[in-house]
Amino acid sequence: MKQLNKWILTCLSILCFTGLAWAQEKSVSGTVTDAQGMPLPGVNVLVQGTQRGTQTDFDGNFSLQASEGEVLLFSYLGMKSITQVVGSANTYTITMEADSAELDEVVLVGYGTQKKSSITTAVATMDTEILNQRPISKVDQAMVGQMAGVRVKQTSGVPGKSFSVQVRGTGSISAGNQPLYVIDGFPLEPSTQNGNGDFGSGNPLDNINPGDIESIQVLKDAAAASIYGSRASNGVVLITTKSGKLGKPKLSFNTYYGINKTVKKLDMLSAEEWVDRASEIIDARWVNSGVGRTADQTSAERQAILGGFDTNFIKDDRWFQEGHPGLDYIDWQDEFFRTGEVKSYQLSARGGNEFVNYFISGEHLNQDGIALGVNYKRYSARANVEITASDNLKFGVNIAPSYSVTQDPGVEGKDNLMHYVVSATPISEDGLDYNIGDNTAYAWGRSVPSPIRTIENTIGENKIFRTLTTLYGEYEIIEGLHIKSSLNLDNTEAKNKYFRPSFVDRNRQAAGSFSAYQKQNFVNENTVNYDLNFNDTHTLSLLGGASYSIFKYDNQRILAAQGFGSDDITTLNAANNISASGTYTFETKKVLLSYFGRAQYGYKDKYLLTASIRRDGSSNFGRDTKWGVFPSASLGWNIDKEKFIADVDFISNMKLRASWGLAGNNTFSDDYASISRIGFSNYSYGGNFVTGQVPINSANPNLSWEESETINFGTDIGFLKGRIFTSFDYYVKTNKDLLLSVPVPTASGFSSAVTNIGKVENRGWELELTTRNLQGGALTWTTNFNISHNTNEVKQLGPDNSPILGGSFDIEHNILQVGQPLYSLYVVQQDGILSQEDIDNGAALYGNQMEGDPKYVDANGDGVISPADRVISGHPNPNYVYGMTNTFTYKGFDLTVLVQGQTGGKIYSTFGRAIDRTGQGYQDNHLGFIRDRWRSPENPGNGIEGKAYSTFGRIKNTDWLYSSDYWRIRNITLGYDLGAVIDTNLFSGLRIYVTAENWFGNDQYYGGFNPEAVNSNGDDYGAFPLSKSIVTGLNFTF
Repeated sequence: MKQLNKWILTCLSILCFTGLAWAQEKSVSGTVTDAQGMPLPGVNVLVQGTQRGTQTDFDGNFSLQASEGEVLLFSYLGMKSITQVVGSANTYTITMEADSAELDEVVLVGYGTQKKSSITTAVATMDTEILNQRPISKVDQAMVGQMAGVRVKQTSGVPGKSFSVQVRGTGSISAGNQPLYVIDGFPLEPSTQNGNGDFGSGNPLDNINPGDIESIQVLKDAAAASIYGSRASNGVVLITTKSGKLGKPKLSFNTYYGINKTVKKLDMLSAEEWVDRASEIIDARWVNSGVGRTADQTSAERQAILGGFDTNFIKDDRWFQEGHPGLDYIDWQDEFFRTGEVKSYQLSARGGNEFVNYFISGEHLNQDGIALGVNYKRYSARANVEITASDNLKFGVNIAPSYSVTQDPGVEGKDNLMHYVVSATPISEDGLDYNIGDNTAYAWGRSVPSPIRTIENTIGENKIFRTLTTLYGEYEIIEGLHIKSSLNLDNTEAKNKYFRPSFVDRNRQAAGSFSAYQKQNFVNENTVNYDLNFNDTHTLSLLGGASYSIFKYDNQRILAAQGFGSDDITTLNAANNISASGTYTFETKKVLLSYFGRAQYGYKDKYLLTASIRRDGSSNFGRDTKWGVFPSASLGWNIDKEKFIADVDFISNMKLRASWGLAGNNTFSDDYASISRIGFSNYSYGGNFVTGQVPINSANPNLSWEESETINFGTDIGFLKGRIFTSFDYYVKTNKDLLLSVPVPTASGFSSAVTNIGKVENRGWELELTTRNLQGGALTWTTNFNISHNTNEVKQLGPDNSPILGGSFDIEHNILQVGQPLYSLYVVQQDGILSQEDIDNGAALYGNQMEGDPKYVDANGDGVISPADRVISGHPNPNYVYGMTNTFTYKGFDLTVLVQGQTGGKIYSTFGRAIDRTGQGYQDNHLGFIRDRWRSPENPGNGIEGKAYSTFGRIKNTDWLYSSDYWRIRNITLGYDLGAVIDTNLFSGLRIYVTAENWFGNDQYYGGFNPEAVNSNGDDYGAFPLSKSIVTGLNFTF
C-alpha cells in the first residue's frame, strides 16, 4: 500500500508542475429550440474539452463563460447533439433536430455493417467504453456480465488464463462449445476447453491488448452467424480494433497500479482441530484392533501391548503438552497466498489525413498472482495503417506482435500444488522445510514434501510469441460496388519448461520436461459488396465471397526420466534419461474452402428481409460428406414507422424480428477420424518382441459436420424518446448429427467408432434493458441490465439411446441421458446419519457401514447401497445468468458499479472430494465443516457429517454436490476528470480513477474456491481462486 500511495503522489506531483494557460473569457448566452421553434428546457451546454457548462432554463435560455474559438456542445436526450464555435458574437440561437441514433447506430455483422434499425437477427453489442475506464487485463474479462445470452466464466484465477465463453448454452458433447472469434475480419481457429478448464493449445484472445479494442458484437442466432458456416454453431464474436481518425494526432497514455489478494480461502481444520480429529481416528483404530483395548490407554501402554511403535495406534504426546515442544503449527494457506502487484503501461497514437490513417500502440502488463510462484507478463504492440491511394482504392495493414511469459509451477488442479497446500498436515517438526532435503516427513503427517518450498523452487514457465497480421485492399468499381481482398496470418509459438529439483521431490529425484506447440492459421478472404438505394424507398445490399483457410498445428514434448545429474542444471541435457513413452511429436493440418452470399432488402426502412447461404468444404470429413450448406433467412418489421403508431408519443421505436438458420461445428478433436490410420504395436517374431504397424481407428468415411438449427423471435422497443430501450429474444436451438463414439462389433477389431448421431436442444430467452434514469442535470444515472434463461435437453444418443456415463475417480458421476440436461449429475443421495436403530431395522448399507456413518438412499429398493442407487441430482448449467451496470456522473465525477451472477445450477467438486471423503486418513487435512461431525449418539453433530473413523470406503454421493449460485459486485470504479479543476494546453484529457474488483459477493460453494470453475463435464477440477484488487490509474490524452 505504501508503494501505491507513493505512485499516486508522484503522478499528482507531476500535475503540480504542469504549466497552466488561462484564456480570456466572456459571457455567452442564447436560446435553444426544436425544429418547430419550441424552447427546449434542460439542454446540456458544455464547453468542449472542459467541465465548464450549464443547462437551459424552462424557456430554453442559457448563459455561461467562454472564450472566442472555443466550441459549445449542446446535447439533449432524443435530439442530435450540435456544436457552435464561439465567435465575436455574444448571443446565439440554436436549433436541435430529433435523433433516432439508438437504432441508427452502425454495428458489425458478418462481412459488413448494418444500421441497428435494420438488423433482423439476434446481435448483442457491448459498450467498449469500459475498456478505457477501468483496468482490464484480458478482452474476455471485459465481456463478463455485459450481454444477455453470452455467459463468460472465469474458470481460473491464474493470471493470463483465458475465460470460457458460451453463447446460448452448450450444444455439443464431443466437439467444442466455444464461439468463433473474428478480429478485424480475420476468422481465427476456434479453441476447445479441456477437462482441466484450460485451453491447452491456446485461445484466440491470447495476448490481445484490451486497450486496442474499438467494438465487440456477438452474433447469437444462426441467422446472424451462418454466414460463417461450419464454425458458427456456438456463436460468433466480432472484434474490431482501433483505427486512425481524420484530424490532429492524438497521443494517449494510460497507466495503473494496484494490489490483488485471494477472494477466499477454504475453511480447513486448524492444527488444534486436526489434532482432535486425528486423536479420534487413532483411538477408534486402537479400540477396534483387539480385545480389551481402550481409548484412555496411554502411548506407553499401547506401545508395550504392540511391542513396537505404530502411528496408526499411538498419538504424538506433544499434541497435548503446553507449547507443543518441537512442533510447528502451520496454516499452509496463509503461507501460500500473498498480496500481489499489478502494473500496466499503455501508449497509443492516433490520427490521419485524407491520405493516411493510423493507430499505433504499445503495452506492458506485469501481474503477480495471488499466490507464491505465479506471475504473468505481457508485451504487445499494434500498428493499424490505412492508405487512401485514390478516390476508389484503399489498402492497409494491421499487425500485432505480442509476447507473454507465465510463471506457474503447477498450482492449479486436483493432485497439484494448491491441492497439496490445503490438504497438508498442519503440524511440522521442521517448519516450512517439511520433508525436503535431509529433513524427513512428520511421522503423523503426509509424505508429500513442503508445498511452499516446492512452489518456491520449481520452474514452470510458459512463453507465447504471437503475431496477428492482416493485409487488405478495397476498390470501388462504381458507386456502391466494392471488392475487397485480405490476406491474414495468425502465427503462434509457445514453449513450456518445467523443472522440479530433487530436494523437494518425495523420492529425491528431479523431474523435468520441455514442450512446445506452433500454430499457423492462414486465411484469404475475398468479397464483393453492392449497395443500392432506389429513391430512399427500396434498399438492397448484396454480398458475395470466397474464402480459403489452412490451419496447421505442431506439438512436441520431451520428458526426463530417472532424475537429473544436478539440481543446478535445469535443461534436459542434464537428465539421466529420456522417457520414450512421454516423448512425442504431433502434427495436424486441415483446410477449409468456402463460398458465401447474402442479400439484405429494406422497404422504406419499414419491412426488412435478409437471406444468406454458405457452402463449406473441409478436409476433416469424408469424401462424400466434406461439403456442407448453411442457409439462413430473417424478417424485420419497424412498427414505429407505421402511420397507426406515429401518434403514440411514448413509443420511440418498435421492431419485431424473426429468423431461422443453420450453422455448423467442425471443432472435433480428431482431424482424421474419417480415414484409416496406423500406429505401432509390439508382436512376437522368432521368439522376440518386434514393433509393427496396426490399424488404430475404425474409419468412418461418412463422418460430417455437427449442425445447429436456430429459430429466433425477438423485439426491440424504445420508450420516452429513448430513455428506456429494451430487447427481448426467445430461441430454440437444436444441435444435431453430434459426433459421438458408439460401440461397434468387436469382430471389426475395434470397440467403438465415431459417427454423427446425437441431438441436443437448447431453449431460452434473453432480456436486455437500458434506462436513462436521470438526464439533463448535473447528476446523470444510466442502468444497463441483462438476464438470460437457458435449458438444454439431450434428444438423441447412440443407436438405442443408451445413457453415457462419465466422470473421473471412482465410479462415474455424470450422465448423458435422453430427456435430461447435458452432463446431469448422477450420484447417490445422502439422507442423514445411520443410527443403531436404522441398522437394526434393516437399513440399506454400503459395505460394512456402522452407526455414525452417512445414511444413503436405497433408490432402487434392493436393500443394499450400490452404484445402482445413483439418481439425477442436478445439472451444471445455471438456469439464469444476469448482469447489471449502473453508471453515474456528477460534474467531473463518474461512478460505475457492475453486479453479476448466476442461479439454478450445481457443481460437482472432484477437488472437494479429495479433501472431504469418508474413510479419509487423519494425515490429510479436512474441510472445516467436519468439526461438527457425529461423535456419539449423544453428540450427533449437525446430522450431515459422519464420524471421523469409518472403514466402509466411499461412494460418489451428494457430499460433493454444491450449488453454483453466486453474486458478485464485479467492479466499482470511481473516476474524476481533472480537467474540471485544471485548464491546461498540455493535456486535452486527464482522468484519475480507483477501482475495486471482486471485493463483495457471496456463494455457497464450500468444497472449492470458485463456483464458476465448471469444466466441460460439469466438475470443478481444482480451479485457482479469483482475485480481488484495488487499482488506481491515470488516463492522459495529449
